[in-house]
Amino acid sequence: MGADMDAAVRQVLGPERFDIVQKAKLLVVGAGGIGCELLKNLVIGGFKNIEVVDLDTIDVSNLNRQFLFRRAHVDRSKSEVATEAVKQFRPNVNITAHHGNVKDPKFGIEFVSQFDVVVNALDNAEARRHVNRLCLATEKPLLEAGSTGHLGQVTVIKKGKTECYECQAKPTQKVYPYCTIRSTPEKPVHCLTWAKNLFDLCFGPEDESNLLADLAAEMRQFQSSETVDGEMVGKKIFSALFMEDIKKQAGLEELWSDKRPPPTPLVYEDVVKGDMTSKAPDGAINGQVLQTQKVPTVAADAAGFVKAVAAMYAPDRRSMIGSSSFSKDDPLAMDFVHCAANLRMENYRIGRLSRWDAQSIAGAIIPAVASTNAVVAGLEVVQLMHVLAEAAKPPTDGKSRCKTVWVRYPEPSRKKILQPSSLLPPNKNCFVCGSQTARITVKSFADWKIAALAKSCIQGALGAARPAIYSNGSCIFDPEYPEASEEAEEEGLHPEWSLTEWGLSSGSLLQIEDEGQGFSCNLVVSEDAEMDEEAHPTGFIINAGVDQEQEAKRKAEAAAAEEPPAKKQAIDTVDLD
Repeated sequence: MGADMDAAVRQVLGPERFDIVQKAKLLVVGAGGIGCELLKNLVIGGFKNIEVVDLDTIDVSNLNRQFLFRRAHVDRSKSEVATEAVKQFRPNVNITAHHGNVKDPKFGIEFVSQFDVVVNALDNAEARRHVNRLCLATEKPLLEAGSTGHLGQVTVIKKGKTECYECQAKPTQKVYPYCTIRSTPEKPVHCLTWAKNLFDLCFGPEDESNLLADLAAEMRQFQSSETVDGEMVGKKIFSALFMEDIKKQAGLEELWSDKRPPPTPLVYEDVVKGDMTSKAPDGAINGQVLQTQKVPTVAADAAGFVKAVAAMYAPDRRSMIGSSSFSKDDPLAMDFVHCAANLRMENYRIGRLSRWDAQSIAGAIIPAVASTNAVVAGLEVVQLMHVLAEAAKPPTDGKSRCKTVWVRYPEPSRKKILQPSSLLPPNKNCFVCGSQTARITVKSFADWKIAALAKSCIQGALGAARPAIYSNGSCIFDPEYPEASEEAEEEGLHPEWSLTEWGLSSGSLLQIEDEGQGFSCNLVVSEDAEMDEEAHPTGFIINAGVDQEQEAKRKAEAAAAEEPPAKKQAIDTVDLD
């Protein structure tokens, strides 16, 4: 079968391109929705040397769109199962699976350097930024792709020739004011954010930045005994949060009015006496919906909350208390967050949610569309062919055939679902691939510890993996010593010191070095005592450098694409091949 398929592919591509394809060594990052389609395309298209990295395991919810997986594969590694599946199409393919996080040090610069091209099939910005920096450091071409519902995009990134993934500002996750989450929620998402912070507070490592940090001492005291009864802990947490704390919040009279009445406490013993039958959502045909799409009763949420806490203390999970963090793909964590959020919604008279809806909001999920993933994966292979052909034989006219291609449906641009556009040059103001200096402003240097700056700003906002921070040539933060310890002190490091204690002042210039990503940049830190904390709940403002001229051009092209043909100017007529 392999020989017949090779002959067919050779006839389609021609001997020269077929030889390029056969010799190419590819790294595919991601084996999910786009990744499954991509791996199938690559193997059938003649690529024989592939390695694939993916952290996830297969969930039953993946089966409706990730066609390489079957029910028997649930809980197995996506990369390993995908590798086994595509070998059925072409048994002689040399494909290796890696079940792990692409941010792990073993997948660093040395690992990436051995490939000709890196092809992304990722679903989160953090991993995309990391791979982008690895490819810039190793000067390897990167195929970047993504999909959101019916929309998709494919582009090519080449160091020094095109803009990188971080040249343009990306939408950031919505951050809600502290007082809204803590005291005056108005929407389900506010309660879900509260519940996610509660899970991390109860079962994760200590974190002073947690929005519910003021409850930490009370929550921790329930976990102090080695022989603690998980069910009893659940009932105590219920009473503390959904009754006693709500009574305190209701007592803050200045927060409430006729239009916004105070919250209502819940008493566990009274609530669990109610109906446990979940209700189908409005519009359901004869009530025929999945159990996860039904809205549970308050009694079911109360019982479910206590059951989830008790399960965290079961033998198979107990060792993870103190190191857990919320993940929408962890069924137990999602049970806890769903029930806790619904109970808080009941406190504040907000319509409660089904588990399906809660998981979608908590994980910021837009339902994936299999056909979009298939189109995007096909476009990636088209662009990959152009990249490899131009690497083997650069175009004589200097014009690359590589394009950014947008998938737009059900409202296509210019009556075309696929809209290609020319690749933009590097943004000289990009703090990753250009020369721009990143800038961060905080309200008070005295209140910001250097470790918090590294975690929240440099790792969280700038996307570094393991940043070291230098001031005037001296290291003031080392990722090897993220917390205060004797070893850190022996190295002259004090992660618990504030920016003021390190002698920094507004306008100080720092250097950031991340050896794992091969990434470095300059960072100016400034202080603004007038910063509005309600407007900036994260406690800082960041400017990572955006080329306003290029951003304006990009927006103008997007706007022009939506205008009627008679009104718009020709922006860039190209062929996909």
